Amino acid sequence: MKTKIMKNTFTVGQIVRFKNYKRKPEDKEAYFVVIQEEDENNQLVLFTIKTNRFYKAGETIIPEFPQEDLRFVDLKYSDLLQEKIITQDTIKFEVGIGTATAFIGEDALIEFEEKDGYLLSKNEFEFFSHSQYPIRGPLFILIDYKNMDDEKYNIVP
Repeated sequence: MKTKIMKNTFTVGQIVRFKNYKRKPEDKEAYFVVIQEEDENNQLVLFTIKTNRFYKAGETIIPEFPQEDLRFVDLKYSDLLQEKIITQDTIKFEVGIGTATAFIGEDALIEFEEKDGYLLSKNEFEFFSHSQYPIRGPLFILIDYKNMDDEKYNIVP
Protein backbone atom coordinates (compact mmCIF):
# COMPACT_ATOMS: atom_id res chain seq x y z
CA MET A 1 0.00 0.00 0.00
CA LYS A 2 1.35 3.47 -0.96
CA THR A 3 1.36 6.31 1.45
CA LYS A 4 -0.15 9.40 -0.04
CA ILE A 5 2.12 12.39 0.45
CA MET A 6 -0.01 15.43 1.22
CA LYS A 7 0.97 18.84 -0.01
CA ASN A 8 1.47 21.55 2.58
CA THR A 9 -1.82 23.32 2.89
CA PHE A 10 -1.51 26.91 3.92
CA THR A 11 -4.46 28.30 5.86
CA VAL A 12 -5.48 31.84 6.77
CA GLY A 13 -3.54 33.12 9.77
CA GLN A 14 -0.48 30.89 9.41
CA ILE A 15 2.94 32.52 9.44
CA VAL A 16 5.38 31.51 6.69
CA ARG A 17 8.72 32.50 5.19
CA PHE A 18 10.65 31.61 2.06
CA LYS A 19 12.82 28.48 2.38
CA ASN A 20 15.69 29.90 0.34
CA TYR A 21 15.45 33.62 1.01
CA LYS A 22 18.68 34.93 -0.51
CA ARG A 23 19.83 37.66 1.81
CA LYS A 24 22.97 39.35 2.99
CA PRO A 25 24.00 38.70 6.61
CA GLU A 26 22.77 42.14 7.68
CA ASP A 27 19.37 41.70 5.96
CA LYS A 28 16.29 40.87 7.99
CA GLU A 29 14.19 37.77 7.41
CA ALA A 30 10.89 38.23 5.58
CA TYR A 31 7.79 36.90 7.37
CA PHE A 32 4.28 36.68 5.95
CA VAL A 33 0.76 35.75 7.05
CA VAL A 34 -1.56 33.76 4.79
CA ILE A 35 -4.61 35.91 3.99
CA GLN A 36 -6.09 33.83 1.15
CA GLU A 37 -5.90 30.08 0.81
CA GLU A 38 -5.05 28.43 -2.48
CA ASP A 39 -7.80 26.42 -4.15
CA GLU A 40 -9.08 25.73 -7.65
CA ASN A 41 -10.36 29.33 -7.94
CA ASN A 42 -7.81 31.33 -5.92
CA GLN A 43 -4.09 31.80 -5.61
CA LEU A 44 -2.31 31.82 -2.27
CA VAL A 45 -1.96 35.42 -1.04
CA LEU A 46 0.45 36.53 1.69
CA PHE A 47 0.55 39.72 3.78
CA THR A 48 4.00 41.02 4.78
CA ILE A 49 4.30 41.22 8.58
CA LYS A 50 7.40 43.44 8.85
CA THR A 51 9.42 45.68 6.58
CA ASN A 52 12.71 44.37 5.16
CA ARG A 53 14.89 45.06 2.13
CA PHE A 54 12.44 43.55 -0.38
CA TYR A 55 8.99 43.94 1.19
CA LYS A 56 7.20 46.69 3.09
CA ALA A 57 4.95 45.85 6.06
CA GLY A 58 1.43 45.61 4.67
CA GLU A 59 2.31 44.59 1.11
CA THR A 60 0.60 41.55 -0.30
CA ILE A 61 2.37 39.04 -2.52
CA ILE A 62 1.34 35.99 -4.52
CA PRO A 63 4.13 33.41 -4.45
CA GLU A 64 4.67 31.61 -7.74
CA PHE A 65 5.45 28.15 -6.28
CA PRO A 66 4.19 28.18 -2.68
CA GLN A 67 4.49 24.43 -2.05
CA GLU A 68 8.14 24.44 -3.07
CA ASP A 69 9.17 27.89 -1.81
CA LEU A 70 7.45 28.40 1.55
CA ARG A 71 7.70 26.85 4.97
CA PHE A 72 5.76 27.33 8.18
CA VAL A 73 7.49 29.27 10.93
CA ASP A 74 6.85 29.92 14.61
CA LEU A 75 7.25 33.60 15.40
CA LYS A 76 7.33 35.01 18.93
CA TYR A 77 6.41 38.55 19.95
CA SER A 78 10.05 39.29 20.85
CA ASP A 79 11.05 38.43 17.24
CA LEU A 80 9.31 41.61 16.08
CA LEU A 81 10.90 44.06 18.52
CA GLN A 82 12.70 46.89 16.71
CA GLU A 83 10.91 45.89 13.48
CA LYS A 84 8.54 48.05 11.45
CA ILE A 85 5.04 46.55 11.81
CA ILE A 86 1.36 47.54 11.47
CA THR A 87 -0.92 47.73 14.50
CA GLN A 88 -4.43 48.91 15.25
CA ASP A 89 -4.42 51.37 18.14
CA THR A 90 -6.67 50.23 20.99
CA ILE A 91 -7.61 53.81 21.95
CA LYS A 92 -8.49 55.53 18.65
CA PHE A 93 -8.70 52.34 16.54
CA GLU A 94 -6.43 53.91 13.90
CA VAL A 95 -4.14 51.68 11.90
CA GLY A 96 -0.52 52.67 12.40
CA ILE A 97 2.86 51.61 11.09
CA GLY A 98 5.96 52.01 13.22
CA THR A 99 8.91 50.31 14.89
CA ALA A 100 7.84 48.02 17.74
CA THR A 101 9.50 49.09 20.98
CA ALA A 102 7.70 46.71 23.34
CA PHE A 103 5.06 44.02 23.51
CA ILE A 104 2.44 43.60 26.20
CA GLY A 105 1.83 40.13 27.61
CA GLU A 106 3.69 36.87 27.48
CA ASP A 107 6.41 36.28 24.88
CA ALA A 108 4.43 33.47 23.27
CA LEU A 109 4.04 32.34 19.69
CA ILE A 110 2.06 34.84 17.65
CA GLU A 111 -1.46 33.64 16.85
CA PHE A 112 -4.26 35.53 15.14
CA GLU A 113 -7.99 35.91 15.59
CA GLU A 114 -10.13 36.84 12.57
CA LYS A 115 -12.51 39.78 12.95
CA ASP A 116 -14.45 41.69 10.30
CA GLY A 117 -12.05 41.15 7.39
CA TYR A 118 -8.76 41.36 9.24
CA LEU A 119 -6.56 39.34 11.59
CA LEU A 120 -5.46 40.62 15.01
CA SER A 121 -2.70 39.16 17.18
CA LYS A 122 -3.74 38.11 20.67
CA ASN A 123 -1.09 40.27 22.39
CA GLU A 124 -0.29 43.92 21.71
CA PHE A 125 2.76 45.88 20.58
CA GLU A 126 3.72 49.47 21.32
CA PHE A 127 5.61 52.10 19.33
CA PHE A 128 5.92 55.86 19.31
CA SER A 129 4.41 58.04 16.61
CA HIS A 130 4.23 61.74 15.79
CA SER A 131 1.10 61.98 17.93
CA GLN A 132 1.19 62.83 21.62
CA TYR A 133 0.83 59.29 22.87
CA PRO A 134 2.42 55.93 22.00
CA ILE A 135 0.51 53.68 19.62
CA ARG A 136 -0.43 50.42 21.32
CA GLY A 137 -2.36 47.56 19.81
CA PRO A 138 -2.34 44.11 18.22
CA LEU A 139 -0.69 43.27 14.91
CA PHE A 140 -3.16 44.31 12.23
CA ILE A 141 -3.32 42.07 9.16
CA LEU A 142 -5.78 43.21 6.52
CA ILE A 143 -7.38 40.38 4.57
CA ASP A 144 -7.24 42.26 1.28
CA TYR A 145 -5.41 41.63 -1.97
CA LYS A 146 -3.96 45.09 -2.53
CA ASN A 147 -1.00 46.80 -0.95
CA MET A 148 -1.71 48.96 2.08
CA ASP A 149 -2.42 52.55 1.07
CA ASP A 150 -1.66 55.26 3.63
CA GLU A 151 -4.68 57.34 2.66
CA LYS A 152 -7.18 54.48 2.36
CA TYR A 153 -6.30 52.87 5.69
CA ASN A 154 -5.42 56.05 7.61
CA ILE A 155 -1.88 54.85 8.40
CA VAL A 156 -0.33 56.87 11.22
CA PRO A 157 3.41 57.45 10.53
